[in-house]
Amino acid sequence: MLAYLSLPSNLEKILPSERIHAFEADQDQCSFTIQGGFTISLVFVSRSEVGVKYKSGVNSPFPFELKIDMEPLDNQCTGKLEFQGETSPFIAMMAKGPLTALFNDMGKNLVAEFR
Repeated sequence: MLAYLSLPSNLEKILPSERIHAFEADQDQCSFTIQGGFTISLVFVSRSEVGVKYKSGVNSPFPFELKIDMEPLDNQCTGKLEFQGETSPFIAMMAKGPLTALFNDMGKNLVAEFR
């Protein structure tokens, strides 16, 4: 799973197709525009035994880190998305709704992708 999530091109499968467009990827990064007009650029940083880490790229509206952690649990696994961003209160207010919806959908799609 973590090797799969380490390839930026594979992130398209967990992104909500109805909320994103203009997805592009190469070996190190991907970018897409989410509903609301924000362009997000994710650059692969690292993979550990428990997760993968991405950081914001040049097209992102503010600096952030995204961690996707997975933990085996019997014949299943549990996971979480953790987003840490640095932005002004004004940008945070505008981005909160679209980003919350995006990450909620990504979590649901992760479950569906690895079921």
